[in-house]
Amino acid sequence: MFKKASLKSFFRITALTMAFLLFAVTGAQSYSLAAGVEKLQSDREVVTSTEDNIVPETVADESSNITEDARTDDESQSQSSAEETPSNENYHNVNIGDFDIIGEDVPLEESKAVWVLPWVGWEIGKVLVWLAAGAAVGVAVIDGFVEAKAFASELTKSKQKDKPKYYTVKYDKNYMYVGSPLTDQQALERVTNPFGEVWTHNYNDARLLASKHASGGKIIGPENHFKLKYNDTRYFWHFHGEKPSGVRSGHIFYGTESQLGAIKK
Repeated sequence: MFKKASLKSFFRITALTMAFLLFAVTGAQSYSLAAGVEKLQSDREVVTSTEDNIVPETVADESSNITEDARTDDESQSQSSAEETPSNENYHNVNIGDFDIIGEDVPLEESKAVWVLPWVGWEIGKVLVWLAAGAAVGVAVIDGFVEAKAFASELTKSKQKDKPKYYTVKYDKNYMYVGSPLTDQQALERVTNPFGEVWTHNYNDARLLASKHASGGKIIGPENHFKLKYNDTRYFWHFHGEKPSGVRSGHIFYGTESQLGAIKK
């Protein structure tokens, strides 16, 4: 009896002990998991709180400023473009005839050329002042003409661009005189008349004008008639252009060199 009762008591104690140990282990794990979950939730709340406090103040403000600045720049550029670009209502093509800058006595063709060639329509005195850039020029202007050598000197020294190449001309027994400047077209039209004459400072410009008049014909010169003339007169070098039809241009004088007639009078 004793042995049977003792064995039952032993199993009862063992069972209670195992149950207690199982409860203890299970309770500890449950507590640990609960604590971990609570800590994780607490960390998330801290992070969320930090994001709520920090991120909106910096990122939102900066993006707002950038957007505002970009919008302001775009609006400024748009307004600037609107101010600089004329509308169809205010814009129109400008004709030379809209401006009265030359004077009524200057043909329209010359008025158009003045935008490129400022000297068109000027008298030789004004051309001299322009060539010298406003400085005093010691060249005498008589009846709208100046002595060729004195003028050629000023022309060579001048640093002005687009200087006139061709000029009206006259001469006496000893000197050649240069008058008002001519455009290339005016010079060509002038020498088309066999009695029309022009002067240019440059050999090549004289030959070119003769070639334009010849239009496939021949260039005559350079030539000088001093061998056939009397020695009381000086003669100047020049070209002629001759068309295929035989029509010869007037004298196209160049430079300032001259020869005294070879025949004694």
